[in-house]
Amino acid sequence: MLKNISIRNFSIIERLEIEWTAGLNILAGEAGAGKSILFDALSIVLGAKAGASCIRDGQEKSTIEATFEPNSPVQAWLKQEELIDPDNPHDLVVYREITKSGARARINGMPVNATHLSELRQFLITFHAQHEIRTLLSNSAQLELLDGQGTRTHCDLKERMRTLHARFKDLKRQFDDLQISDDERQRKLDLAQFQLGELNEANLLTASEDQELSDRHKILANAARLEEALDRALTLLTGHDGSYDRNERPARDLIQESVSELDDLIDLDNSIANPASFLRESLINLEEASQEIRRYRDTLDLDPQTLNDVEDRLSIITSIKRKYGPTLADAIERRDSLAHEIARLENATLELSTIERELADLQSLMLETSRTLSSERKKLAAALAKSVLRELADLGMERCRFEISFHELPEPNQDGIDKIEFLIAPNPGQPMMPLAKIASGGELSRIMLALKTIFARADQVSTVVFDEIDSGLSGRILKATRDKLVSLARSHQILCITHQPIVASVADNYLFVSKEQTRDKTVIGARRLEGDEQMKA
Repeated sequence: MLKNISIRNFSIIERLEIEWTAGLNILAGEAGAGKSILFDALSIVLGAKAGASCIRDGQEKSTIEATFEPNSPVQAWLKQEELIDPDNPHDLVVYREITKSGARARINGMPVNATHLSELRQFLITFHAQHEIRTLLSNSAQLELLDGQGTRTHCDLKERMRTLHARFKDLKRQFDDLQISDDERQRKLDLAQFQLGELNEANLLTASEDQELSDRHKILANAARLEEALDRALTLLTGHDGSYDRNERPARDLIQESVSELDDLIDLDNSIANPASFLRESLINLEEASQEIRRYRDTLDLDPQTLNDVEDRLSIITSIKRKYGPTLADAIERRDSLAHEIARLENATLELSTIERELADLQSLMLETSRTLSSERKKLAAALAKSVLRELADLGMERCRFEISFHELPEPNQDGIDKIEFLIAPNPGQPMMPLAKIASGGELSRIMLALKTIFARADQVSTVVFDEIDSGLSGRILKATRDKLVSLARSHQILCITHQPIVASVADNYLFVSKEQTRDKTVIGARRLEGDEQMKA
């Protein structure tokens, strides 16, 4: 259940903290005081969409933090997702921060994504606002409500139906792709074979061949310049060709002469031994460098034909990348995919026949599964209709008739073959009609409350939120609605906005929301009322 919510700079709320209790929590206050904003904040902390418009004017961010007492299913989910706080295992803290650039969330201090919040919300809380009543009118929503009453076996049937339908759609797409004329297939085959031939002729080996060729081309194109420079360097280092005069002696001779001069001085001053040693090491390094230069110079390829061969290969690679690139890796991938495409086109008739047989088998399986699912749904529908009638009787609609009609679709979809519709005759003598054609918002509110009561008993959610579920009701019907909320509050935590004193009078926790305005700002506050204060509110 929800224990606490702390809100900072959200909408027109500057700073607000509310403690919640078990049972029936009533939020009351004047219209426009900000009661619904509290439920908006609760919805957002559990993953509802939030943007910069949620941030209070003049602020950089908004924060919402909600603390829950988790039940067993929530504890199991937290353990599975490794989100239990070892220091505080009996509390669940959900935090959400909204900035102008986005939003982030934490569960028990650990960063989580939107999927985590969505999954957790299903375990913690269910919302019902007056404006959401219209969702009850769609056939898909009604089917989802009905399926929500199913057993594990029912859910497995529904999942199997969706798996079969997804496979059917995928195969149908493949079938349609292959279902082309012989001329069109031959045209595609000819093109694919031409492209594969061109790629095979290019003999592509690695995705980096173009870069390797470019590097090699740079060396070959400058081979003569490299050789000349290397020879000059060797001459300066070692005088390897003997073509130097007294004014251009090689570095090796000069260093050796320097070492000899210094060796003659060591007997006079031993500290000269260090620079002499450095020069000897320089001679060793000079010889190693000279050998490396010679080896590199000897590997230079000065044959103009080699350069021509590399340029020809680069031209082929450039053409291939232009047609099948932009990169060489893309061209290699295209070559491999073309082989598969050719095989598929060459065997199209056989493949079409295979897919056609599998589609027929899948259709049979889908029909069989959807029939079984439909049979289970009709049992659920009969039980649900009885439960709804009992709940509606408690809400002053004891003479109402309610049933769930079934219409078979032309072919199964992901949910099976059923299109269902909730039908109702609120008063004796009226024909059964779809909920969508009921004009009374009060009757829709009571039907929704009846359904919420039924589902709340079956599910594992501990907190149910009602936003003005009693709007438009009065007299005996309002009292019956109040009693239904009290009954539901025995097994669930109820958070309820109401303007009806008769409902507020039975609150276990009565919170009065108020709005104070000054010349430059608006502040929302909430405080708990007890005793005589409740009667005056």
